[in-house]
Amino acid sequence: MIPALVYIYGLTQHQAQGTSLAVMIPPITFLAALRYYQSGNVKVGMAAFIACGFVLGGLIGAHYVQYIQGAVLRKIFGGALLLASLRMIFMK
Repeated sequence: MIPALVYIYGLTQHQAQGTSLAVMIPPITFLAALRYYQSGNVKVGMAAFIACGFVLGGLIGAHYVQYIQGAVLRKIFGGALLLASLRMIFMK
């Protein structure tokens, strides 16, 4: 979604990343987690512990990413996608 928001809709890298995060909250995060919970596939204690780390990491990351230039942020994001795709392709 982020590349489409940047290249098709003309958003900055920061705007695209923020918008994609906001889009995912209701349909993916809440509803998917609820369904997994109903099926007994959520370790609530572990999820709560990890969520605390996400809150702290999200606040710190969202604060500092504002100081990274859009072109640099785009390269970091692209590199992360490239590494993830290579790992998926070549991992056994």
